[in-house]
Order: sequence, then structure tokens, then C-alpha cells
Amino acid sequence: MEPIENIENAIERVERFQGQPEAFLLPIADSLIDPIGLNMAVITDRILARKWQPDGFEQRDGYRIYKYKSWESVLRDRG
Repeated sequence: MEPIENIENAIERVERFQGQPEAFLLPIADSLIDPIGLNMAVITDRILARKWQPDGFEQRDGYRIYKYKSWESVLRDRG
């Protein structure tokens, strides 16, 4: 899995994905994770616009793989 190294490519991948959010994996290079969190905030804004919710990440050598789930599954789990 090739890590994404710029915010534009990350946003494009989020917006173009067709399918369930549980099947979506977003590999973000450590270099894109800034100390303030601005880059991930912009990406997460696009995730939330799709009515997805972050569902953790796996740390790999030089990048993280972010996972997501739908808002519907969150509401169902709270049910």
C-alpha cells in the first residue's frame, strides 16, 4: 500500500471512493501528519461530509492506515 504524501491526493481518494466506508483504507504518510493536526482536520472534514466516522488506524513504518465506518453503524451500536 503506497502512502499518500499530499493533502490533495488524500482528498481525491476520499471523494472518489465508491463503496462502504468499512472497506476504505487511507494510508497517510507520517510526513503529512503535522504537529497541529491541520492536514488531518481537512481530510477528516471530507470524511465527515460523507457521513463516515473515523474508526482507528494502524501504524506502519512511515505511515498510518486510517479506517472508517458509517454514521449508521455508530447509531446502531449505541441503539
